[in-house]
Amino acid sequence: MGFFQDALKSSYGDEKPAFFWWYPHGTSAKEKKLLTKIDFFILTYCCLGYFAKWLDQANLSNAYVSGMKEDLNMLGNEYNLANTLLNVGSILGGIPSNLLITWVPPRYVLPACEIAWGLITLGTFKITSVKQLYVLRFFLGVLEGTSFVGIQYVLGSWYKRTELGKRTAIFANSAYVGTAFGGYIFSAVLATMNGYRGVAAWRWAFVIDGIITIVIGIYGLAFFPDTPEKTTAFYLSQEERQRCVERLVEEDRQPVGSFSWNVVTRIFTSWQFYVLTILWCFWETTVGKVGNTVFQLFLKYDTKHKWSLYDINNIPTAINGFNIIMVMLAAACFNLSIQLFGTICLVAWKIPLGLHIVAYLFAACDGPLSPLYMAWANILCGQDKQVRAMTLAIMNAFGNATTTIIQQFAYPVTSAPEYRVGFRTSLGLVCGMVCWVFVVRYCEWRTQRGKLVLDGEDAVTYIQEEVGGGVVGDKTGRAAITGVKSDL
Repeated sequence: MGFFQDALKSSYGDEKPAFFWWYPHGTSAKEKKLLTKIDFFILTYCCLGYFAKWLDQANLSNAYVSGMKEDLNMLGNEYNLANTLLNVGSILGGIPSNLLITWVPPRYVLPACEIAWGLITLGTFKITSVKQLYVLRFFLGVLEGTSFVGIQYVLGSWYKRTELGKRTAIFANSAYVGTAFGGYIFSAVLATMNGYRGVAAWRWAFVIDGIITIVIGIYGLAFFPDTPEKTTAFYLSQEERQRCVERLVEEDRQPVGSFSWNVVTRIFTSWQFYVLTILWCFWETTVGKVGNTVFQLFLKYDTKHKWSLYDINNIPTAINGFNIIMVMLAAACFNLSIQLFGTICLVAWKIPLGLHIVAYLFAACDGPLSPLYMAWANILCGQDKQVRAMTLAIMNAFGNATTTIIQQFAYPVTSAPEYRVGFRTSLGLVCGMVCWVFVVRYCEWRTQRGKLVLDGEDAVTYIQEEVGGGVVGDKTGRAAITGVKSDL
């Protein structure tokens, strides 16, 4: 854990934020009031929007084990293909949308896409064939692809280094709340609406999910504040809007970079683009990406204990609760350790039932790493908004592509519940991720060291010109220059 703390400390500067407190040490009462206002309107929409994304995304898994499989005759790998098309759509949708929101206000782009995918979720109620499901899941992915990377970009546009980690963690938790809530919705619908008006429970669940999503999208259109330099939010005064811009300028994170052709050069010549993308791809290969599904299918195929349909939908939500707790603890190295332990147990497979359940919880505990990695990316790319937007989008796109490959070839439902290839693949890649975080840290260290040396050279030049008149032999100038060099 010390490694990650050092990494974040170097990113945050000398002032280490308190672990528990919401506001960094030394924040004025006026600044706290502004932050409270920003937090309320940004985090409510961001968390609710991401909650809806995962509610709509996870409902396929719940529907599959609650009657969709039989109703649509999904007897092979149709479930995997539906997820693959969702991921492909997400890859295609995320990159252009994240570049777009550096030009068009995200207040309009993100909620509009959410309302559209809510309508698609609602339309799933009427499907009669798996081919119709494929089409809807693809376009659902295109629209949902705007959500995660777009919101990460917006969070990085508003918050300082000492504030970003906590907000990103809160945001990340909404995914697990959405996934868990989806299971509870299915259980409630099964108990109260199954067969209502001759319609299966899994279809009614899509209706409920779609309505929730549309309402959240409308809320975003009304209250989401865009980015500091563009905001016209009615609840922020002109002075507060100016302060929101100044806050990031104060820590040398003023977003620059124009919407121009040289953005391609700026992106592809930055080390952040490559190193952070690989890191995110490693994160996308953990058991956490399929945790709820593989746990549900383990219970479904466990003939020894005969789990009920309610158990199959509800018990795996423990994964989400465990991730929520671990995200707030933010114990990164500990998190990597328990992921390794859990995945090793699943590879071993022939273990007691209690350890098996613990193994699913541990192996799927990828939640704490998401806010850490995304906050890291927002900070490391903070001086160029185009590069930051595209790096976040490419990270997510390549990560989704990796997840698609892993799910399709390593976790086909036909190999449930043991997933001999899947669990072994995830174990190897988790080991790779442990190594790669050191690569990211090394690149960050080199960048900071280079910037420090460059700043020092600028200071030397300034002192020579202002104090020594450009003559090194001047005693005053030599003393000042020596002082600067010794500090470096």
